[in-house]
Amino acid sequence: MKKVLNISLLTLVALSLSLSSCKNEMDDIFGDDAVIRMSEAMAEYTDILTSNGGKWVMEYYCNPDEPGYVYLMTFKEDGTVVISGHNKWINYIKTNALTASSFGSDWSMWEVIGDNGLTLSFNTYNPYFHLFADPYNLPNMGGAMTDGDTNQAGYGHKGDYEFNLMKYSGDTIYLTGKKYDHHMIMTRISPTTDDETYLNEVAYQNKNMFTSKLPYVFMVLPDGNRWVLKSATTGNMKMYSEREDEITTSEFHNFIITHDGMAFMYPVTLDGYTIQRFEQQTDGSLLSKEDGQTRIIADPLVLCLTNTMLTWKCDAKNQLGGEYVNLVNQINTELKAYDKSSLSDMQIFYDSDLAKYVLAFTIKKGSAKPSARYYFSFTSSSDTQMKLNFDGECNTYGDRYGNACPSIKSFINALSASTVNLSAASLLAPVAITIADSGNANNYTAWSLQ
Repeated sequence: MKKVLNISLLTLVALSLSLSSCKNEMDDIFGDDAVIRMSEAMAEYTDILTSNGGKWVMEYYCNPDEPGYVYLMTFKEDGTVVISGHNKWINYIKTNALTASSFGSDWSMWEVIGDNGLTLSFNTYNPYFHLFADPYNLPNMGGAMTDGDTNQAGYGHKGDYEFNLMKYSGDTIYLTGKKYDHHMIMTRISPTTDDETYLNEVAYQNKNMFTSKLPYVFMVLPDGNRWVLKSATTGNMKMYSEREDEITTSEFHNFIITHDGMAFMYPVTLDGYTIQRFEQQTDGSLLSKEDGQTRIIADPLVLCLTNTMLTWKCDAKNQLGGEYVNLVNQINTELKAYDKSSLSDMQIFYDSDLAKYVLAFTIKKGSAKPSARYYFSFTSSSDTQMKLNFDGECNTYGDRYGNACPSIKSFINALSASTVNLSAASLLAPVAITIADSGNANNYTAWSLQ
């Protein structure tokens, strides 16, 4: 049976203090009982934190404007705790740069105390954890981080290092910061978990779950309505309903990327649906734990590939398979014979001036890189299937190199001969899309988002 501990010790302590001015006989009846119960609760939480290996993952927030940070903590009965993290602020401590994230681990002392309530205190300085409570000036890529016109010197991240212990349930401890009152959780994990390996995996999630190359993704609610999500890579995403005006209705919500998904700092209610925690699926999308239906996902792959704001590139040397490899080899043979040039890459993008989609072959001839462009339209039969339709229209270089190198037209004919299937490793951050022949998946081209 799961163990639940939920103690309102603020009330107990207040009662104990108020009774101190009463008669001695009243103290005998009530005062000792409150002290005893406080002492028992402190001992119980101490046992909870150190039992079963004493290893916990904390989802830590210092303020509503920053993303959350994942920490691993191993509590020991001798009063020490090993705290490990992996974030850009640890890297700043080590290198004086915010350009990367790095792992750091150090120990400090800890104890459960009664201080106007039951409190978990990390009471000796750990540079990789207490950094968020330091009142120093926050660097921001070489400058001072400001709040409006106010320099942040003397405020820092406004983080906590002491926490009110609110509840223990199902191997999860619910806490609030003692000074700033932000809600957080700690969850027990296996004592055999290697801190650096685990946090490296979290760092990978932080880097790859969302991408800044896509202008937006969507939160799709159970009723099908979508909310546009922007700036997700900052950890504080901008959100607005697809049916509403961005400027007047946008709201901002910070969140934490965890080992297995993400969570908003506080529950978010959109169109009557309240969500907070998401689990990452095998296709890269995020699924709400609250309703099992709300998803965070990019546009369908067909719409990503044909997004008029995006450019996709295929390396002619190593992003091809099957007959496309042979066709590119033939193209290079013909280009060399024609004017001693070679095929550098191919690109798919939208020409806004002509209002047409383009398949461009970048030809490398000395320092010059002329672009042989062939215009196309498309039809889609599903979110992951499409047909490319070339009508023979091209630019001057397209006409020139297409006539001199017949294999270019053979390549185009092969690409448009049948319906193609689109696939990506992540449907939330599809930075690479593979276009494969529906009849033979060995014939493919791979396109990277620029």
